[in-house]
Amino acid sequence: MNDHPLVAPDPTSISLPDLSVWPLVACSPEELKRLRAAWQEGSGAAYDAVARSVRAADAALTRDVNFPPEGGQHNQWYQCDICQIALQTVDDTHHRCPTCERVYSGYPYDQVIYQKRHYALTRDMSASAWAFALTSEDKYAQRARDVLVGFGERYTSYPYHSANQGTRDEPARTAGGGHVFEQSLNEAVWTRDVASAYDLIRNSDAMSAADHETIREGLFKPMAASIFKHRAGKNNWQTYHNSAFLYLGGLLGDVEMVRGALLDPENGFYYQMNVSVLPGGMWYENSWSYHFYTLTAVARTMETARRLGIDLYEIPQAKQMYTVALDYLMVDGTLPRFGDATTTGIPSANLAAAYEAWGDPAFLPLLGEKPTWDSVLFGIDLTGGESPVSAGNLLKPGAGHGLLRVDGPTGPQSAVLAFGPFGGFHGHFDKLSFVHFALGTELGHDPGRAQSQAYRLPVHKNWYRPTISHNTVLVDRVSQGEAAGAAELFVDSPQVAAVMAHTTEAYEGTLHRRLLALRPGYLLVVDELVAEDGASHVYDWLYHSRGESVAVDATMAAADVSDLGVGFEYIDDAQVGESGRFVRASFGIGADRAQVIVDAGGDGQVLQGTGVGKSVEERIPLVFVTREGTGAHFAAAIEAVPAAGEATVSGVEMTQEEAGRWVVRVLRTDDAVETFAYSAQDASREVDGVATVARLLCLRSAAGKVTTLCEAAGL
Repeated sequence: MNDHPLVAPDPTSISLPDLSVWPLVACSPEELKRLRAAWQEGSGAAYDAVARSVRAADAALTRDVNFPPEGGQHNQWYQCDICQIALQTVDDTHHRCPTCERVYSGYPYDQVIYQKRHYALTRDMSASAWAFALTSEDKYAQRARDVLVGFGERYTSYPYHSANQGTRDEPARTAGGGHVFEQSLNEAVWTRDVASAYDLIRNSDAMSAADHETIREGLFKPMAASIFKHRAGKNNWQTYHNSAFLYLGGLLGDVEMVRGALLDPENGFYYQMNVSVLPGGMWYENSWSYHFYTLTAVARTMETARRLGIDLYEIPQAKQMYTVALDYLMVDGTLPRFGDATTTGIPSANLAAAYEAWGDPAFLPLLGEKPTWDSVLFGIDLTGGESPVSAGNLLKPGAGHGLLRVDGPTGPQSAVLAFGPFGGFHGHFDKLSFVHFALGTELGHDPGRAQSQAYRLPVHKNWYRPTISHNTVLVDRVSQGEAAGAAELFVDSPQVAAVMAHTTEAYEGTLHRRLLALRPGYLLVVDELVAEDGASHVYDWLYHSRGESVAVDATMAAADVSDLGVGFEYIDDAQVGESGRFVRASFGIGADRAQVIVDAGGDGQVLQGTGVGKSVEERIPLVFVTREGTGAHFAAAIEAVPAAGEATVSGVEMTQEEAGRWVVRVLRTDDAVETFAYSAQDASREVDGVATVARLLCLRSAAGKVTTLCEAAGL
């Protein structure tokens, strides 16, 4: 995946400290000293940051230690099969849909509650172990011991099970399941809590020789063996598996387990950095939620290794995983959603360790102004952080994103074109889709995935992943295949920011080329589609916008569109109308609005309605513009108009000079005309009296004067 792959160190260079070091994996002795010093202050912001753990432990001591009768199940089952929304808990054995009021009982719904109870026990255990480490009071160690020993006594007697079980009769997968939890992934994540708790209390008077035996032989070793069965390779699961092996290997003194976690040629940490991190630092699944999710495993691996005397912070891909998100911040300070993402910001978790390791000042403002557990742990002075600076216009060929940013009369705008490699299980069929931010918020909308994470439900398969829910072009009302695209040009200037890319993989036999150009005041989206087989196809230009309403300037009539193709069943309030060459739509966004003008090249249809947002209950307005033929072209000007302002774009026109050469003219309300002429290849031509050989020429004509805004060659 990377041009310069890492070379793993010699296994013999990796050794372990002995168990006399305390703490060993939960934190270092120096880090614990800082936490204790803050606790002993008795007041102040740093004290408050660490005292929360002691207060949580005090609350835990008021509760009984009651273990569920078996392991838990994935929250994907805790959804109504009919309404596709989360269930509400009536009691441990009754679970009600808030919409249709159907009540579910038994397997696997009850087991989701078991899962929550296992996590509650874990939280109490963890808080108690840290409270003991801070205060040296045995009552806290005793509570952590009771939970740890309880898990050790039950781990192997809990039936092995997996998340793919819809009924008791379906066999569990031979690998990838667990005993306390339904996935080796969950148990690997959980390892940090149980290993850290044991590490913190292992020298306390609460622990007997039999307790150590129960925890090490009844929990740690069989859990490591269970996780080891699932050799996931290039996968976020394996990155968590590796972190688990470091925690367990360190506490068990098993150097071979630690070496395998780092050096296994098909699964280890070095392998993951080589094959799973795209050039530039994005995790290969191209989803911010899974990038940060995996980054937590990476952070755990690097921190545990450091405490064991192994330095992984010199690995460049690791640092890039931390810094890459800084390049993607949109005008509202959030991140654009791609793939199975719900994340909209850069989480501060793990950044304290990164700042401590590398000292990069870009991390400091993201840590906040008040002390946190981690800032105290690492001894970080939080003063002096400045707000992140805009990264400007960037082309990310590894991840496949063109990031555009300009300032305009209504404030800063940003847009992203996605053309990169397919993201696997968590990737979406969204090649050449885009998102758009203006007026301080997201306008052009990508749905990411449902907040419920219910991948099993039809809405995920038929709406969130397919092409229909993204701002791209749908061909024959069938979702794209697994595809990648390639960038052709990139423009970075204060007057015009632009990126152009194409794909021939999304639809077999179809070329799709898209130009995204951001000007102060509007976003231009230009599409060219060519059926290389000469057959006629249906092309739907798709646009989803945040807002409360949408209105198309055409004669519209209510229609049932549920049978037009996969995903259309999720469109509500559908209205369909006949349209001429030009389509105008307005999206109401509070007191503001977004104006969309599309030149679709000829007569056709237009659809307005609402689609699914973060759940089936959230509705996102949409407009689809439909044309049919052996090819199609669309040029759309999207303008954010504040409540007190007026639109500055009055029209857009797209014409073809000859094969591979197009001219798009954006008409402004001040009588100016802005011309975007692009070519599939560098070629000599004249546009509005300007001779050029550039792939993209941008001109502004006003009051009889022609000004060149940009002249750009291809990549």
